[in-house]
Amino acid sequence: MALTLAVDREHPADRPLVLAAEVIQAGGVIVYPTETVYGIGSNAWDGTAIAKIRALKRRTDQKPILVIVGSREQLVSVVDGISPLAERCMDAFWPGPLTLVFKASNRVPDLLSRGTGTIGVRIPSSPVCLRLLELAGCPLTSTSANLSGMPPLLSVQEIRKAIPLGIDLVLDAGSLPPSEPSTVLDVTGDQPRLLRAGAVSEARLREIVPALVVAG
Repeated sequence: MALTLAVDREHPADRPLVLAAEVIQAGGVIVYPTETVYGIGSNAWDGTAIAKIRALKRRTDQKPILVIVGSREQLVSVVDGISPLAERCMDAFWPGPLTLVFKASNRVPDLLSRGTGTIGVRIPSSPVCLRLLELAGCPLTSTSANLSGMPPLLSVQEIRKAIPLGIDLVLDAGSLPPSEPSTVLDVTGDQPRLLRAGAVSEARLREIVPALVVAG
């Protein structure tokens, strides 16, 4: 059974996050709370850890795995260019639950991008995530802690039942309030495309990007 450490979502102590960062740096996989749902995290540069996450989630589709970064400086290592459109969205909604899809840098593992040449990234507003990113020193995967195609799970107890084996460490913040996952917006082209509705509403997005297109 994975080592489980209690963590306060708003005022996390350093000790559990330091241990989680050490697991990540060693190629391990953790469960951690975000500002929306629990995520499964690993070093986003580690192809072996990413493959393990896909297996844990029983994920067989070709969808890329989203990542979180702790700063715009860290973002630059993940993406190939930041457009003025992306800058407007980042200024308006980051840190927060808006994932922006960029063209991926050459450094991004294929297991992360799944050959699409793109990568979904956000800077989270969660104090747990931001400190964990700082301690780990790398971008982190941020796929929801559930089996592929199933609803997000809001407690560690539910996650343990769904994924009983394979997680190395769990940061337990208790039961999270029901929340939508991050909104996903494609900013790789001239026209922004809403790929997934979520915590940032379409109406709020249109205040910043009136030409928004909703993907079919």
